[in-house]
Amino acid sequence: MMNTRLKMADYSNDHIVVEINAEVTAKIDVLVEKELYPNRTAFLEKAIEAQLNLHEATFQELVKKKDFIIGWANYSAKELEAVAAEGKKLEIKVIGGLTFSGDVTPELVDRSIAKINLAGILKSSKELLPTINDRRFTILGNKYEEFKRLPSDKDDNESM
Repeated sequence: MMNTRLKMADYSNDHIVVEINAEVTAKIDVLVEKELYPNRTAFLEKAIEAQLNLHEATFQELVKKKDFIIGWANYSAKELEAVAAEGKKLEIKVIGGLTFSGDVTPELVDRSIAKINLAGILKSSKELLPTINDRRFTILGNKYEEFKRLPSDKDDNESM
């Protein structure tokens, strides 16, 4: 399997809209006012991080048993050409983010990638998205279906 470069510096934030009732919001505001957190976002990030830490064993199990990358995976045309030249196809498994450089073509994806399991952010050209989505699955192996996403989740880059 190909040695993919991981670059955490490239890891961009995703935006999620959450509705929280007034009482919870007010409690967060009190903590911010008491200067325990610089703002609401910082509080929510810490709360989410704490919950994810409770489930760390689940993520480690995926990495150990199913060969997932946790972080950011970047693929260039050069890397994918090398895979195709060997007559192989990648099975990409990422929890975090996946980027395809601008020089990657749909034809190259056809020749070099068998399957993509992704939970997180996808960054690629719009022309590449249909080809990527044809081989895209969720982390648990369900077929990725773009139509199930909420309109507020869509932008120039995919996420999920």
